[in-house]
Amino acid sequence: MAKGVSVPVFIISLIIVAAIAGALGYYLRPLPPPPPPKPGEGMVIYWIGGAAGDPFDARLYKGARDAAEMLGIKLVYVHTEWDPDKMVAEFKRAIAAKPDGIVVMGHPGLDALAPLFEEAAKQGILVTLANVDVPELREKYWYCGYVGQNLYMSGYTLAKTALEKFKDRLKPGARVAIFSGSWEQPARALRAIGVEDAFKEAGLVVDRVSHPPAVYGSPAEGLPYVSGYLAKHPDCVLICFDGGGTTAAATDYLKAIGKEPGEIIVIGFDLTPGSVKGLKEGYVQLVIDQQPYLQGFLTVLNLFLSKKYKMAGLYIDTGGAVLDKEALEKLGIEELVGEGYR
Repeated sequence: MAKGVSVPVFIISLIIVAAIAGALGYYLRPLPPPPPPKPGEGMVIYWIGGAAGDPFDARLYKGARDAAEMLGIKLVYVHTEWDPDKMVAEFKRAIAAKPDGIVVMGHPGLDALAPLFEEAAKQGILVTLANVDVPELREKYWYCGYVGQNLYMSGYTLAKTALEKFKDRLKPGARVAIFSGSWEQPARALRAIGVEDAFKEAGLVVDRVSHPPAVYGSPAEGLPYVSGYLAKHPDCVLICFDGGGTTAAATDYLKAIGKEPGEIIVIGFDLTPGSVKGLKEGYVQLVIDQQPYLQGFLTVLNLFLSKKYKMAGLYIDTGGAVLDKEALEKLGIEELVGEGYR
C-alpha cells in the first residue's frame, strides 16, 4: 500500500474501480441477437364472433387470441349477439377495413354471405368459416375452410345417445322439447333438426320451442320460454337446449321453476362452467362437446396457412363426444373448462 494512503480510502477506491469496470462490462458486452420475427407479423385478421359474455363465445375468442399471439397476427374480434343481420353488417365493415383475412360463421346462410365472399375475393381478402358450415362457399373458394362440428350429425348423435341411455323413459309417445333460437336459420338449425329427426324416428312427440336469438347471449331471458312451455306441457320428459348459453343456464331455469335434479332429462351443447355445474348437480344429463377453443384457434391458423403458404382451407370437425357426469369426472377436465380451453 502506498505510504500515506489510509486503509478506508484504499478500499473505497477499489470499490469505485470495480463498479466502473462492472458498468463498462455490462454496457460493452455483446448484445444477444433480437428474437426472430413471428411468421404472421404484419397480418391482420378479423374474427366475427358471437355475444360478449357468452361462455361459448369466450372460448372462440380465447382460441383466436392465442393463435394470433403465437403467430404475431393482429386480431380484431367483434361481437354480434349471435344476430345474423349483425354478422352480415360486421362482415361488411371488416371488408371495408381491408384485412388479410376474415373469419365468419355461417348463421346468415348462403344467400346473405355469397355476395360478401365475392366482394372480399375481389379485394384479395381471404375468408374462412367457423361453427356453422356453408359447403357451397367452401367449394367455390380454395382458401375457405371450415372448423366446427358437422351440425346435423352432432344433434342426431346427441339424441341417439339420450335414447339409449334413457330408454326406460324415452318410449314411443313420450313428449320432448327442443328449445332453439334458430329454427328460421336453415344453416344454424341443423343440429336442432338432427335432434328432432332422431327423436321422431324413435316415435316420440317432439315440440319445437322458439326463443329469440338474443337469448343465446343473454340466457337469463330464456326463463319465461322454459316456464311457459312446461306450464302448458307438464308431461314433457326431456328438454334439449341447442345453444351453449341456454344449456349452461339449464340448472338455473329448472331451479327457478321448482324442478328437482333429473325430474326432466336435459341434454344440450358445449362444455362451459354452467353446463359442468349442471352435470355435477344432476340437472343436466348429457352434453355434446364441440370444443369451441379449437374453432377460434384453428380458423386463425387456417387463414395464416392460406395467406402465407397458399395452402387450401382445411375442413376440421372439432369433435362430437357426448359426456355425462361420470365421463366428466373420469376425464378430469373441469379445470380446463374453467380456464376456457374446453
